Amino acid sequence: MDHPFRNAALGGFNRQDVLDYLEKTAAENTQKQQELEKQLEQQNQELEQLRRRSGELEEREAIFGRDRDSLTRELEQAKVALQESQEREKAQGAELNQLRQERDRLRARVAALEPDAAAYAAVKDRTAGMELQAHCRAHAVQEQADQQARQVRRQMEQWLRQVQQEYEQLRSQVESTVSHAADELGKAGKCLDQINQLLGEQEVNLETVAQEYLDSDPDKVPAPVPLKEE
Repeated sequence: MDHPFRNAALGGFNRQDVLDYLEKTAAENTQKQQELEKQLEQQNQELEQLRRRSGELEEREAIFGRDRDSLTRELEQAKVALQESQEREKAQGAELNQLRQERDRLRARVAALEPDAAAYAAVKDRTAGMELQAHCRAHAVQEQADQQARQVRRQMEQWLRQVQQEYEQLRSQVESTVSHAADELGKAGKCLDQINQLLGEQEVNLETVAQEYLDSDPDKVPAPVPLKEE
């Protein structure tokens, strides 16, 4: 082993060299320890960063997992929708073929009916002219009827006014007659009351006279009961 110790005069190593070596070694060890502690601290920091990064990666992995599950479900739904769309497209294709066949049949029918359509158009034009003439005649007849109706309405209004006037006059006469008759009936009622009163008084007097007569001639046969007049 190499060392920087010098030999002492009495044998062994030089004490100062040993102390210097020990101090130097201690200083180097201290420096190395500080460097190692510094490296350890850096490694701890790096480890903490790695842990945080690992946590972030785990969180991102969980997010990615959820996103993957969501995308998987969406993919399944898309597959189902695609299958349904394909089925609808197939059904629409069959319907489209039927519509095309129907269109071809209609075109053939239209081509066959074109001569009849031309004849119908001509008849329609003539019919339109006849309808226009009939409309004009109907309008003239309507105007004449309206004019006659207005004239009849005016005549009816005049007749109603005349009837109303005659009714007012007749009602006035009837009211006057009824009032006069009511007065006469009132007077006749009063006279009847007086007559009834007189007849009552005469009946009382007759009964008194008859009773006095009976009392004065008791042997006289009672007068026969008068017969009821039919």
